Amino acid sequence: MKKNQINQISILISQIQHQNNESATVGQQWMLKHLTDTKFEKIITKISVVAYHILDALNPDAELTGSQLAEQLMVTRSGITRAARTLQKFSLITAVRHPDNKKNIYYHLTADGQILAQLHGEMHAELYAEVQNQISNDFSEEELDSIIRFLTYIQKSII
Repeated sequence: MKKNQINQISILISQIQHQNNESATVGQQWMLKHLTDTKFEKIITKISVVAYHILDALNPDAELTGSQLAEQLMVTRSGITRAARTLQKFSLITAVRHPDNKKNIYYHLTADGQILAQLHGEMHAELYAEVQNQISNDFSEEELDSIIRFLTYIQKSII
């Protein structure tokens, strides 16, 4: 029986990892439902998770380099570069070089980028609150301790 449970866990982990490859994730579906400006409809499903996190990191006053974003988001610099290109293509961020430092590229949110970043933040707040409430209702403290222990093991040992 234990072997069947371990196989089922492996399958579930694999399914979780591949959920982001669906046409629209739960988060993207939430954002599409809560849009106030239809011009973002075609953009929402074309932006990666990394790109959304870049929008979150670039608050309206922030100016960050690709290296700073990579470090903050724990993503490779090439991952940041790819996501930033997509964001620039949709005019959600701009990239500038400072006259005194022509080596570094600094990213800024555009007005549209600020709108999408705010919508993404609202989505996270609502969906995380729902999940936390469901988990709190559906699992005992002992079960949660076991889940934490299991996920910690997975993080350190396997993945």
